[in-house]
Amino acid sequence: MRIVALLVPLLVLLLAASSTATAGKLFDKVKCSSCKAVGGLVVGLVRLTGSSSLLRSKAKLFCGLVPVARTVCVGYIDSWAESLTYIVRNSPLSASDMCALYLKSCARRPLEMDVKLELPEPSAAALRRRLENYPPPSTPGLKVLHIADLHLDEQYAEGADNSCPEVLCCRAENGFPSDPSRRAGRWGDYTRCDSPFRLVQSMVHHAAKRHKDQLAYIMWTGDNAPHDSWKTSRQEVLSSCSNITGLLRHYFPGVPVFPVIGNHDSAPINSFPPPEVWRDGFSVAWLYSALADFWKPWLPADAVATLERYGYYSVGVGPGFRVIVLNTNVAYKLNFWVLLTAQRDPYHQLEWLAGELRAASRAGEKCHVIGHISPADPDILPAWSHLYRRIIHSYQTTVTAEFFSHTHVDEVQISKDKNDEAFAVSYIAPSLSPWKDVNPGYKVYTVDGARGADSTWELTDLERWTTDLADANRDPDRYPRLVPAWSKAVNAMLLKDHLFTKYYRNLSGGSRVQADCDGECRQEVICNVVTADRSSSLHCDLARATYRAGVSLA
Repeated sequence: MRIVALLVPLLVLLLAASSTATAGKLFDKVKCSSCKAVGGLVVGLVRLTGSSSLLRSKAKLFCGLVPVARTVCVGYIDSWAESLTYIVRNSPLSASDMCALYLKSCARRPLEMDVKLELPEPSAAALRRRLENYPPPSTPGLKVLHIADLHLDEQYAEGADNSCPEVLCCRAENGFPSDPSRRAGRWGDYTRCDSPFRLVQSMVHHAAKRHKDQLAYIMWTGDNAPHDSWKTSRQEVLSSCSNITGLLRHYFPGVPVFPVIGNHDSAPINSFPPPEVWRDGFSVAWLYSALADFWKPWLPADAVATLERYGYYSVGVGPGFRVIVLNTNVAYKLNFWVLLTAQRDPYHQLEWLAGELRAASRAGEKCHVIGHISPADPDILPAWSHLYRRIIHSYQTTVTAEFFSHTHVDEVQISKDKNDEAFAVSYIAPSLSPWKDVNPGYKVYTVDGARGADSTWELTDLERWTTDLADANRDPDRYPRLVPAWSKAVNAMLLKDHLFTKYYRNLSGGSRVQADCDGECRQEVICNVVTADRSSSLHCDLARATYRAGVSLA
């Protein structure tokens, strides 16, 4: 029965699509010594017999040990059994290496990649110029829309059970409970539910109505299929991608769109096999080819060709500026094909990236790098993440910003060098899907790209637009109302002392001699935040009224 020690991590990995946090907690329960002790035996058995049916049947015996419905467990095993058998038989890694790749309890030096790149040292003079020329927020700029993690569920059913035992709920197959708290809302649900089509359409429509005429381009960073990952089909993945492509083309005619492939945009989920195994029946060419066909109206021929072959591409957007789109799924630990490629550069992507940045640097171009999973994500292979970060460090005066998604929350990641000096910033977009427990939203960035040859292509401002899903479902016959997240933050700062104090202290960099700020001072500070048009005091007057109302209720 000690085989449990290996099969539990296997099942956990298969079920990890439901949430990285859940996977991490379950991984922590697996002892490294147990994994290593039994791992060699099981790996040897699979390599000897080559039997996927053996792996499938034995694994299913232990579905009761993981906290998900049996149908989900069995579905994951069936979808990955053939691939995992091939991977285990052909992986150059030992059982100990495999355990160390996934278990924190097996802490050891990360596997090194057999990749040699000639990377230049960043120019000190160029770094000084970048800092000296960084544009102030008032600089006129271009607007860029970032949408991500839409997770369109075409089977979403209003009123269906939102608390089913499976990873994804809110479908007719889950039943229609009488308890109002368990009934899926019209516009979506916070629990285990993805985006109904009406939510996706309303969000895209709002973004177009509000921003279309200002947009230079759109970043669409993947994850379009729903979280029914244990039974995801190629047809479902392609249908989601096709429908969202159609929405964007309809609402944003003439606006360039740079799409990215997410880890949910394959079947099985997370499956991105390397080209050398395609001839053995494990190809992802069906996906790359279809997406290249969907997206070719937005991309030049050379980018389409690269996308169709590797899932990544590069586009010169205009004089002096380039967008580089990565396929970071190939380095995602839950893409089990990394057990074949952990010491290589899958698709030669990092070598290609370094070459693109080298050419851009020589041509005087600035670049934005975008992808789905951030290379700083804890579930990216450490060696791949390290080499990626070395490339960005070398070309830190060429890459002015990085944009990713995947986590469903609004985050910022700062890259620092060995001297603790920051050299790059990555912006993580929130999800449009409410799965799990988030309000749907998107981001709009302002980029210094409207000054011709003087443009630095630095990020100068950003807005997060979000809708309160609970409010939307209370008034289901109206379109959800989207507001900039800062609107709520400003009101909160007016009324909550600790939030205002944090903001006010930050104004001076935390100076200890900064004067205290009384109620009148607070109103003045907030008025400066909300007043962009100095010909009108409307927003300042509203802020003052909000403050006075809050004080009178206290």
